[in-house]
Amino acid sequence: MDAIRAWFHRPEPSSGRRAEAVDIVAHWLTPDLVLTLGSLHEAPPAVADAVVQLLPFGSRAALEELGLALPGTDGADRCRRPVTLAPLAYEVMAVASARIEPPEADEWTRLAQRAAHPGQAPNGPS
Repeated sequence: MDAIRAWFHRPEPSSGRRAEAVDIVAHWLTPDLVLTLGSLHEAPPAVADAVVQLLPFGSRAALEELGLALPGTDGADRCRRPVTLAPLAYEVMAVASARIEPPEADEWTRLAQRAAHPGQAPNGPS
């Protein structure tokens, strides 16, 4: 039973220390959540709150369990309660932002050309 309890142990909500943010990103977040939170680094708090609110219920629940999102008290349905981000969430965003790799310049160029000329084949004019 102790092995199972240790496996499901989640970090306690913290005061926002950097080491805990690094641990959360390294061990507790899925790659999709790392990408999402890393992309929100330096976003206005209202935008970050809105994006987290729009995440699937399981992702929001995981962020609540880790102490990154604080559930609101409005609304009877847990799926529709508003969430706000805890101070630790902003540290996690900074750590996650440093971990995600931006696309290379060639990828940006390819995406820009594809957006500018949507009807063309990827290797040139059709």
